[in-house]
Amino acid sequence: MRKKVFFIALFGLFFALGTGLAGAASAQDVQEELDSAKSEIQELEEEHKKTEVELKAQEETIEKAEKEAEEVIEDKEEIEEQAAIKAEEAQVAMEELAVAEKEAKVSKDPAAVKKVKELGEKAERLKKEALIYQDKLKVAASKAAVAQKKIESHKEEIEELRAELKELRVRKLGKRSFLEQVLVSTGIILVGFIIFLILKLGVRRLDTALTRKDQIREDAITLRLKTIGKLVNWLGGIVIFVLVLYMVLENHGVNVAPLLAGAGIVGLAFGFGGQYLIRDLINGLFILLEDQYRVNDVVQINEHGGLVEDINLRITSMRDLAGRVIIIPNGEIKTVVNFTKGYSQALLDIGVAYKENVDEVMKVIKGIGKEMRQDKYFGRLILDDLEMFGVDDFGDSQVTIKFRIKTLPIKQWEVMREFRRRLKNKFDELGIEIPFPHTTVYWGTGKDNEWVRHFADRISQSKK
Repeated sequence: MRKKVFFIALFGLFFALGTGLAGAASAQDVQEELDSAKSEIQELEEEHKKTEVELKAQEETIEKAEKEAEEVIEDKEEIEEQAAIKAEEAQVAMEELAVAEKEAKVSKDPAAVKKVKELGEKAERLKKEALIYQDKLKVAASKAAVAQKKIESHKEEIEELRAELKELRVRKLGKRSFLEQVLVSTGIILVGFIIFLILKLGVRRLDTALTRKDQIREDAITLRLKTIGKLVNWLGGIVIFVLVLYMVLENHGVNVAPLLAGAGIVGLAFGFGGQYLIRDLINGLFILLEDQYRVNDVVQINEHGGLVEDINLRITSMRDLAGRVIIIPNGEIKTVVNFTKGYSQALLDIGVAYKENVDEVMKVIKGIGKEMRQDKYFGRLILDDLEMFGVDDFGDSQVTIKFRIKTLPIKQWEVMREFRRRLKNKFDELGIEIPFPHTTVYWGTGKDNEWVRHFADRISQSKK
């Protein structure tokens, strides 16, 4: 028994020693790999810096070459002009020589012969000068071709250096450990998220600063600023997301250029569907530029109406009186009715019985209008005196009187409700009748209805 325990303990000791030695060896191997990876990364960084220096030098060289090429091309153009002038002068001299020779043959005058000789010498000299300029032009053209070849070769070298830089960047990223890449990507995402939170907080602070508790209705500038704030929030979120995605892909060594090219091909494939998105964006841009409506406006878009809660380049979000959210793509907007831009009008139609004096009724209505203008609260909502239109219609059982009250934007409905309440109480006080449906029953006189008439007579007599 003791021997078994001894051998088991000895085996456990050797196993622990072996495991420890293997672990130490593996740890040493991992450390060596890490050291070699770090040294390789350092070498790649140095090579990356050298390549960047070479690329910068090549860019400066190509700038100089382009300047030299421009100067050579300018010299070539000047030489072309001078060569054309000399050729034209030589042509004119030859024509003059031909004319002078004809005159000398006819007149045989020594002076004419001398003139012919002088013109011949001049024409010969001009021919030589034209040939010289032609040679200069050939030289300038060859210089321009050489300069162009230099520029093309430098451009090729620059493209090669840029490709080498990309390859070095990818190799350097590949040498980093996966954990390091994940940590860097996490940092990028956290920074983007913090920037997004700062953006949302800034827009919210702006909205809070623009909103005043004692203000009944914001002015047009405030509403426009709130609308622009919501648009900035929407666009900023998209830009931050795209940048973070791009940086994370670059951090993991993914070449984004082919992805963008692929996205362009996919965009072409889905072009017929994308045209609706483009239409939404363009229409949304014009809605914002033309200030057709803003946040907190009450509008009717097509057949839907409600309070505008959000606007961006793609959609408009509204909430109706029942609390339902209505989302309309901007490209689908054909007509817009804005009930709250600048000012509003509380338009009312009041019906009274035919027996009432309409002039007295209109005086009562105007009196209530003056009373509301003097009210501490409603006087702030009403912008002008009541405007009486007068008798507007003769109905079956009522005379309709139309009038309106100019109010602050979005306050017309509140003023209308309060006006109707006061008007009903005043009509009840003065005994002015508001028409309502009446039903009059007439007993028939036929034989079939004789029993009904007798029954009604008995009831009336018993009551007496």
